[in-house]
Amino acid sequence: MGNGSSLAGQRAKRARSGPARPRAGASAARKAGAGAGATASKDEATPTSAHQKRTRDPLLSAICHDLRAPLAAVTMGANFVLQTTQRDDANARSVKILEAMLRSCSQMERLIRNFADLSEIEANTLELRLGLHDAGEMAEIAAENMRESARARSVTIDVQKPAQPITMTCDRDRLLRAIGHVVENAVKTAPVGSTVTLSVTLDGSDVCFAVVDRGPGLTREVRKNLYDRHWHAKRANRVGAGFGLAIARGFLAAHGGRLSVESRPEVETTFTLCAPKDGPRER
Repeated sequence: MGNGSSLAGQRAKRARSGPARPRAGASAARKAGAGAGATASKDEATPTSAHQKRTRDPLLSAICHDLRAPLAAVTMGANFVLQTTQRDDANARSVKILEAMLRSCSQMERLIRNFADLSEIEANTLELRLGLHDAGEMAEIAAENMRESARARSVTIDVQKPAQPITMTCDRDRLLRAIGHVVENAVKTAPVGSTVTLSVTLDGSDVCFAVVDRGPGLTREVRKNLYDRHWHAKRANRVGAGFGLAIARGFLAAHGGRLSVESRPEVETTFTLCAPKDGPRER
C-alpha cells in the first residue's frame, strides 16, 4: 500500500512540474468540447463551475493508473480459481463468493474508468480514435451490454433501427459508452416491467440516439443539476454517483455533438444523443 501511495505521489509531482507536450488530435477535441459546453438549449443543463476546469488533476490520474494493475491481478486470480473449482455441492459456497468477487472487481473497474474519463473531459484532453461505424449496430451493442441489469428489474430494452443502415464517423468506444451511460440511467429509473426504447435516426447531418423511459420524470431541481456530479454524489451519499450523464455529455461534446433531454412528469423522459454523421466538427 505504501509503494502504491509513493508511486501516485511521484506521478502527481511530475505532472505538476510542467505542462505535458501537446498530443496529436487533442487541440480539435478541446475546441469541440469548449464550444459544445459554451451554449445550452432549454433542454440542456448549464455547466457548473466544476465543469469549467482546464487543468487535469494529476493526483486523480496517478491514482487511476496505479489502481489498474492490482485490480487486474485480483480479477485474474479470482477467475483462475473459479475456473479450476469443481461445480458441486461441496464448493457451491466458494463459487458464489468468487462470483461476487468478480462482480465487485467489474464495478471497481468501471468506477476507475469513469474517474479517468472525467479527468480527461474536465481538462479537455480527450483524443478521439475515429473510424466508420454502423450506428444501428452500436445501438444493439449498447442495449445488449445493459440487458442483464434490465432483466434483474424485469425491464425490456427495445432497439429501433432505421430501415437503411446509417454509417457514421466517430470514436466507437466512447460513443458506445456514452449511449451505455444513458441507457443505464433509463433502466434504473424505469418502472419494473416497463420498456426502455433506444432508437436511431438521421436528423440532417447528425445521427441521433434517443433513449426513452416511462419513469417518474425529472423535477425542476434535478434538471437544473442534471450534469453536476457533485450534487448527485451528495444526494446519493456514494462515490461515483452522477458520473454517467456528465461523461456522456463530455464524449458527445468532443464529437461536436450534444446531449439533450425532454421530460414529462409521470409520462416519459427522453434523452437524445446527437453526433455529426461525418465526424467531429468545431462549433
